[in-house]
Amino acid sequence: MTSQDASGEKQSSGPGSPGPGRVARFLGRPGGFAAAAGLATAVLMAVRIFLPGPVGMADNGDGPRRMCTLEAVTRLEPGSTPWWSYANFGYAHAEPGGCDPEAAYRSSGTWLLRAAQPLGHWLGLPGVVDLRALAVLFCLLAGLATAVFAAALRGGLPARSLICAALFAVVGDSVFAGYAASPYSEAAGLLGILAATAGAAHLGGSARARLGGLLVLTAGAVVAVASKTQSVTMAAPFAGLLLLTRVPLGRAAGAWASRVLPLCATAVILATGVVTLQWQTESFKVINPTEVVFVGLLGTSADPAGSAVELGLPADFAQYAGRSWWTPDPPQSDPRWPLVRDRMTYGNIAAFLLRHPGVAADIALGAVEDFDAARPTYLGSYPVGAGEPAGAQESRLTVFSALLRFLGGGTLLLIVLAVGAVGARRLRALRDDPRRRALVGAALCLAGITVAQFLTAAYGEAIEGVKHQVFSLFAAGLVLVVAAAAVCCAPRPAAVEGLPEPARREPERLPERVG
Repeated sequence: MTSQDASGEKQSSGPGSPGPGRVARFLGRPGGFAAAAGLATAVLMAVRIFLPGPVGMADNGDGPRRMCTLEAVTRLEPGSTPWWSYANFGYAHAEPGGCDPEAAYRSSGTWLLRAAQPLGHWLGLPGVVDLRALAVLFCLLAGLATAVFAAALRGGLPARSLICAALFAVVGDSVFAGYAASPYSEAAGLLGILAATAGAAHLGGSARARLGGLLVLTAGAVVAVASKTQSVTMAAPFAGLLLLTRVPLGRAAGAWASRVLPLCATAVILATGVVTLQWQTESFKVINPTEVVFVGLLGTSADPAGSAVELGLPADFAQYAGRSWWTPDPPQSDPRWPLVRDRMTYGNIAAFLLRHPGVAADIALGAVEDFDAARPTYLGSYPVGAGEPAGAQESRLTVFSALLRFLGGGTLLLIVLAVGAVGARRLRALRDDPRRRALVGAALCLAGITVAQFLTAAYGEAIEGVKHQVFSLFAAGLVLVVAAAAVCCAPRPAAVEGLPEPARREPERLPERVG
């Protein structure tokens, strides 16, 4: 039995044992809790991805364009297939001329691949790059981002632990985790959003914390925005958050001086969006709007011929309604294609949708169904050696997926919009509660990303809608976590900047009555 001293406190178990009290004190400090949360996330994420065997995501045909930036091609295991059914982790050197530089897909995802190359060699993995090394890097970076986020939390240990557990349940869900070991740039976008969220949580702390949070937010936003052309619209919510942010610049803490650094960060993020648009290969500047015209508009029109004429196409182009660029006998195979190619623009599409709001609404409703589906069913998770059927998908962690199924995609979107509306109304009232305001601002930014990415996926390309909703869905999950943190894990305003609580004063006594 453990003895107690006269004060009733339990004595230490001994000099060689840390004891529960010492562990509790360590976890009670923001830095200690952050380190523990980050380490736990990295380890649990690795367990979730690699045990009992590694999982990832099969290639849908986009992989070669991305891997061409490393001059690498898939190394197929015996019995595997290059597309759809099996995850292929290994990549070997391409033959001379095997990669077309003009078709290479440049994105921030390439930065992660290049970082994974030496890591893979250190782990003893063969080839130019191995996606299992990319998954290890994903685990480490997710743990680091979680540590940064956890350092911003205050309050009781149970509440902070539950918030970090909820964060892990979103990041590690089967909807998102498969991208960690995949040939897609979505992994970079997911990590960027997560890192930016972690940085934003510090924008209500001390001057040093705000500066560090701004740097992490900016780095995460740059990675997210540069991950693919679709993600460029994330720049607007990030910029909106930064326009509400103040970060003291040295001793200059005035209203204007404190906005200099956030404005510089905003300029960097917006410039990243412009550069990312320039990175898009010329062919896809035509391919993507062509998909919207023929699959999204003509493919769902009650009068394809009339819609074709309204879009500036010959009426008989209605024969290509519903046909993708990649299907047999596609629209670009028509001899008259050079004459109508200039009609494949988003400006032409937007003008058509403005004249037909019912069509725009139908597309939005279809996008809600894609959002609800959450995960494309046609991409396998296992390598061929796992012994799983072709196209089998793992379901090791599905807490967030279960919540989505319970609520429904439309309901989740409405909840996110409600959180955003409440957050926007509360920002001014929280001026004297900066830590809570920072978390509310982060939730508002994530709500903006949810909406921006939902609309981008809905109207930007009419194929693979479920896969394109991944950023919107991820941001929606983080909205719930950050909103809960704002309610449960923000300190009282008096303790925000490390100021002591005001001393309690006894009420002044009234003079006693005489006689």
